[in-house]
Amino acid sequence: MRFRLSALPPALVLVASSFVAANEPVVVLLEGGQRREIEPVSARGGAELLYLDQVIAGLGVGVTSDSRGAAVTLTYQGREVSLYHGKSLVSVDGDLRLLSAPALLEAGRWLVPVDGVPRLLGPLLGRSAEWRAAARVLLVGNVKVPQVTVSTFVSGDVVRVVLQATEKVPFRVTQQEGRVNVAVLRDLVDISFTEERLTGGIVDWVQFTGGRENGVAVTLGRRFQQMKAFEQDGPARLVLDFHAAPTVPRPADVAPTPAPPPRSPAAESGIRTVVLDPGHGGAEVGALGPGGTLEKDVTLSIARKLRAALTNSLGLQVFLTRDRDQEVGLDERTAIANNYKADLFVSIHANASRSQTTRGSEVYFLSYQATDDESRRVAAAEGEIVPGSPAPASSDLALILWDMAQAEHLEESSFLASRIQEELAEVTGSQGRGIKQAPFRVLVGASMPAILIEVAFISNEEEEKLLVSDSYQARIASALMRGIARYEKERLQRTGGVVPARAGS
Repeated sequence: MRFRLSALPPALVLVASSFVAANEPVVVLLEGGQRREIEPVSARGGAELLYLDQVIAGLGVGVTSDSRGAAVTLTYQGREVSLYHGKSLVSVDGDLRLLSAPALLEAGRWLVPVDGVPRLLGPLLGRSAEWRAAARVLLVGNVKVPQVTVSTFVSGDVVRVVLQATEKVPFRVTQQEGRVNVAVLRDLVDISFTEERLTGGIVDWVQFTGGRENGVAVTLGRRFQQMKAFEQDGPARLVLDFHAAPTVPRPADVAPTPAPPPRSPAAESGIRTVVLDPGHGGAEVGALGPGGTLEKDVTLSIARKLRAALTNSLGLQVFLTRDRDQEVGLDERTAIANNYKADLFVSIHANASRSQTTRGSEVYFLSYQATDDESRRVAAAEGEIVPGSPAPASSDLALILWDMAQAEHLEESSFLASRIQEELAEVTGSQGRGIKQAPFRVLVGASMPAILIEVAFISNEEEEKLLVSDSYQARIASALMRGIARYEKERLQRTGGVVPARAGS
């Protein structure tokens, strides 16, 4: 015979003084937007427990006890879970499962370990259940958790940190000596970011903080002067701009006769902004090396190194189309470059071939006709223009206009490609592979000189080993930086110092 839990005999009640209050409440988030807070208690031995009646309140779960009160059974839509006083074993529809600590009875109320609640409620309710210990949140059912991504952009004297959320969430920004903290004021958010070290002396580190207040911490560098923060909608995001202090020369550093400081070739000719496009990302892994190396990982790592080289050596403003492992549409990549009014667009890839001995680098610029069969194969692998495929806008006229936008820059794209390939050849020894043209979708619509670089063959076992080496990636990035600097210097000489109009101007 079964009895209601409230009718348990007093002789079986434990002394309440055996438990002490725990520090922080546990937040229970239920499907449908319900929320409640439960004050946990700590049992002897440090186990953190929750009162079972508070956990299941409002869920429609039946509760019955045996005649002695030493066990309790929860029922829901024909499913049963049984707990036993002082035991870590529970019965889930007849199957035994183990909890991290015993279930206990106190003053007629059952206590269960907080991390064991999902093992009880999940099978009982037939829903997902999860305990997030760091945030102290218990999820029951299909609870929508906001996703937040963190991106960083280095551009000369400014570092931009962007927190972008899948829905509007409240941010709190606080600044203290040498550090800026950003908290997301929700019970739970998923932040797909760990940490990133930056160069240039404005921001040294950006790190995920975790804990009850999910967020990030920004460690400020020696050149930092001030921060500006603002929020945007569509998509919902917080933008933090960290500005460097202006460089003021000391009296001893001032030459007796005033003279303009030397300027880099990039600064002379007016190039200010470069957009780098690390190929693939997310589910689009790209080519796979024989040792398991993914193209998407190699291209992102090289792009980050090239960003640092262009920023620190040439003083350019550099943006990445992706700064983490995420999918970005081919049309969207070029749109990002146009949005930033970039002067150059450089898409970075790693090549693959059926022949595992093929090696070396290749540099492409746009054409509707491939240079050769091999170029046609590469374009197909990286995303080619398919006849009849949708253009960046929905009409044939839009495709023509976008094509004309790049056609205006084909000569400069060819010139940039040749300088990049010459510098890469010094690293990869690939003089024979040369400059090629192919119908790459990612280059269509770029309103600036645009190229696609296959830095090496990831399908070649030797080159794959090089591509995962930090030192070799740095050599590649340095070669690309030198190629861009040569392009600017020689373009200035060709034009007699006349600078063509910048993209979007």
